Amino acid sequence: MPALLEIRGLSAGLQGRRSVTQVVSNVDLDVHAGEILGIVGESGCGKSTLATAIMRLLVPPQVLQSGSMTLRPGDGKAYDLLDLPENELRQLRWRHLSYIPQGSMNSLNPVLRVGRQMTDTLIQHGLSQDEAQERSIAALELVNLEPRLTDSYPHELSGGMRQRVIIASAVSMRPALIVADELTTALDVVTQRQILQELAGIRDELGATILIITHDMGVVAQIADRVAVMYAGKIAELGRVNGLFEAPLHPYSQGLIGSIPRGGGQRVQGLPGEAPSPWNYPNGCRFHPRCPHVFAPCSEQAPALLSPGNGRWTACHLYDPEVASNE
Repeated sequence: MPALLEIRGLSAGLQGRRSVTQVVSNVDLDVHAGEILGIVGESGCGKSTLATAIMRLLVPPQVLQSGSMTLRPGDGKAYDLLDLPENELRQLRWRHLSYIPQGSMNSLNPVLRVGRQMTDTLIQHGLSQDEAQERSIAALELVNLEPRLTDSYPHELSGGMRQRVIIASAVSMRPALIVADELTTALDVVTQRQILQELAGIRDELGATILIITHDMGVVAQIADRVAVMYAGKIAELGRVNGLFEAPLHPYSQGLIGSIPRGGGQRVQGLPGEAPSPWNYPNGCRFHPRCPHVFAPCSEQAPALLSPGNGRWTACHLYDPEVASNE
């Protein structure tokens, strides 16, 4: 069965005076209908650039360089997201593809009531005023907010409530795919858990597919079905969340999981070194300067994303039989 969202060879970067500095490099990714897919990695690895590229919301100096993205939302059509004209893309957003931006608690207009902000979007997509108001209230109730909050201004709400309003807006048109960027940043742990539970409930109730971008491995462990680990603009590992946490393949994934605090007095194993900037990506495997298993090909040849089996994928020479056999 074709993927709901199929990404092939996607590259995006920052346009300079003479050249483009690549931030996301040749990403291949399938997002399947009904799943929650987490994309995780350190700050600066390209997660948010990938999210805004999917939405076609990159702003200069950000640019899309190459690749393809095909969305199949279940209406019998396949949409080429990189080829759609802006007016058609505006109709597609929110109806089939919605976005919860990074820093979404500050995304509400401070001088408009919550209800007005929610219904304006729905009316733009063809609903009447009464239909838009009814849909807005239903969306708020879905995230455990009372209908009376439609009369509130954003400053009258707590941070967690504003986050829920943004989520309610994103699901109000019942889109096929929701892209959520750093959903729980700046929330306390209790509110984080509530938000994640509500998001999982939205998936179950509406049948939506969710792509969640985060630097928090704990968030991925709680909510995701599959996880893609990004490093320096590329996918380092991809697989079911349980398998990845129990037996990570890529040395970077191993380092991320080893850095998660545990009970029982176990020491946290930090990752050595720092992630490279897009202006200074190393040759070969971009993780090789920090890798404890580095060997000759790592500094010369970029590893392909290969599957060693069981639905797992990793971009590491250790799992490439042709490269490993020559050592």
